[in-house]
Amino acid sequence: MDARVTNAYSGEIFDLWDTYKKVVVKDFMFHAALSEEVERALRARFRGGDFSLLDLGCGDAHVFAPILSRVPPASYKGVDLSDTALALAAENLKSLPCPVRLAHSDMLSALADGVTYDVIHSSFVLHHLATEDKAEFFHRAARALAPGGVLLLVDTMREENETREDYLKHYFDWIEKDWTGLSRAEKDAIYEHVSTSDYPEPLSLLERQAQAAGLERLAGDIPHRWHHLMRFERA
Repeated sequence: MDARVTNAYSGEIFDLWDTYKKVVVKDFMFHAALSEEVERALRARFRGGDFSLLDLGCGDAHVFAPILSRVPPASYKGVDLSDTALALAAENLKSLPCPVRLAHSDMLSALADGVTYDVIHSSFVLHHLATEDKAEFFHRAARALAPGGVLLLVDTMREENETREDYLKHYFDWIEKDWTGLSRAEKDAIYEHVSTSDYPEPLSLLERQAQAAGLERLAGDIPHRWHHLMRFERA
């Protein structure tokens, strides 16, 4: 574990495995639309599929694996802090026609090994880091991107006028109203997880951090409530 990480995500959501699957399957967090945008970005950037990929906080790779089956990389490395998630990812990725490596690591440490990648992908992980560690993430990601590479960042982001407290209230109100099919206990467990682990930033702050690290944001972000795909390349 990187000593500088002050608020690293530890994969607790996989202790709520059945609830997590419901959230993804019912598409409460717009995984389907965001996945389409990720696939579109990969196809536009790497038509031949000849790219190396680092997947930070890969989880079980359930959502990403179908995309990679259609746009297969030349190599795949996934890292996560949940052993449960990594075991499931191994199963979900076993049909990929490329070398697959999975490692137990936090996202900052994974970016510090001196290896470069054509694609760095992270989905719903960055918001678990403290603000200063998000800035460090962008610096390390910039160094780890190969020439012509792209950072694909899917995450939750606060509105520009929202404090974290406002964000939590608004997000929880939305869950309470629209996330149907979850029990009271499941919703309460989600509230506990988000309250103790989620620290989303406004999009403008992330963009400033990326620019300071030498990354340029590409056009085309389409927000889905608080959920975004941001794309960056080295300036």
